[in-house]
Amino acid sequence: MKNVRLKLISYASILLLIAIWLYLTLAQVVDSLFLPGPSQLYEVISTSYADLAQHMGYTLMRQFSGFLIGSLLGILGGLLIASNRYIEAFMDPIIEILRPIPPLAIIPLLILWMGIGALPQMLLVIFGCFVITVVSTVEAVKNVPRIYVNAARTLGANSLTVYRTVVLPAIVPSMVGAVRVAAAASFGLVVAAEFMGAQEGIGYYMIIAQRYLRTDMILLSIIIISLLAWLTDRGIRALEKHLTRWSERHS
Repeated sequence: MKNVRLKLISYASILLLIAIWLYLTLAQVVDSLFLPGPSQLYEVISTSYADLAQHMGYTLMRQFSGFLIGSLLGILGGLLIASNRYIEAFMDPIIEILRPIPPLAIIPLLILWMGIGALPQMLLVIFGCFVITVVSTVEAVKNVPRIYVNAARTLGANSLTVYRTVVLPAIVPSMVGAVRVAAAASFGLVVAAEFMGAQEGIGYYMIIAQRYLRTDMILLSIIIISLLAWLTDRGIRALEKHLTRWSERHS
């Protein structure tokens, strides 16, 4: 009963935002130039659906590729760093130099080095996701209780077996949060990258809309990006529940 009540509260917060938006637009409290209403958004969908879907396809291709590659590299790199003190001593200064750099700050360098194609935009997403997951992976491995590792070694497990049977399952709950953050960041990074000279993608679509004061197109793009990011997050959370059925939080 308590869970149902909490879900109803969550739904109520979303309905409240929608109600405020409907009131401000339908009652014309705010001019449609600044905050379009449902009719303007429906008109954009009905007249520009194919164009919007095409641009969204380009964006999703870059976002998913960058997120997947960056997250995998970050997790594998974090596991490698945490597995050997010499590797950690070599890589830790490099990671600490890269970690504070805002990903958006390297956009001019990527454009200078590689132009305005899809590759530099995808590399920006890879960089952002890598920095998030590599640091989280190292910390997750270090936080695995040593008693589990020592027990496995006492029973004769080698380093590879310890990582496969003890460390990897133990860090999954901690890593889910990092992957969720990386997924959310990947959407923002790919759109920001497309603002910088892209010829296709939802970022380019929004720039064109801005030039013609088409706030309805911009708002619809934001809603679609937010919805896709939310669906991605729900998918990761569903996968996490499946992989961590043994943990206390799901017992």
